[in-house]
Amino acid sequence: MKIIRYVTLSPSCTIDFHPDSALLLPGRPMFYPDFGGAWIAEPMLAVRLNRLGKSIAPQFAGRYYDALALAVRIRPLELDPASGGELSGMDCSITHGDWMAPHELLGIGTAMFGDISVELPDKAGLIDAAVSRASRHTTVKMGDIVLLPLKGASDIPLTPRSRLIATAPDSHPLLNVKVV
Repeated sequence: MKIIRYVTLSPSCTIDFHPDSALLLPGRPMFYPDFGGAWIAEPMLAVRLNRLGKSIAPQFAGRYYDALALAVRIRPLELDPASGGELSGMDCSITHGDWMAPHELLGIGTAMFGDISVELPDKAGLIDAAVSRASRHTTVKMGDIVLLPLKGASDIPLTPRSRLIATAPDSHPLLNVKVV
């Protein structure tokens, strides 16, 4: 299993690969790193792939994923979001909420991290294009996760002994992570 993170979604997109050890399983607490000063959480959309594929055409990419979730990636505040390096392999730096069927999550519109609003995609076209583009660089396999930045999302400050909670407009929890 690998994690494919899009740093940008522009036509000249940047992709960063993370090892499976970077994923913190849902329900487990996230440990606030004791190095690097202040830390933030970047909200992202997680896409769970469910088939093996290489060079997938965009019109068929919807067949290669079965679930979406809201996710966060932590990084030091002073680090440029585009830089990868050693933090791409940092253990337990990425976590996600409960997996939902694509049509369920795409219909939500926005999610709230306390006072911070993040806009979720409203249609699968962006996701299909990202899965297709990732499959040009690497063979995608069942269980791989593609992380996409969310439009208009701002970084969320992290503090020890806090909780990251994201909710849908109807107060349905999308992500709930304890930071210790």
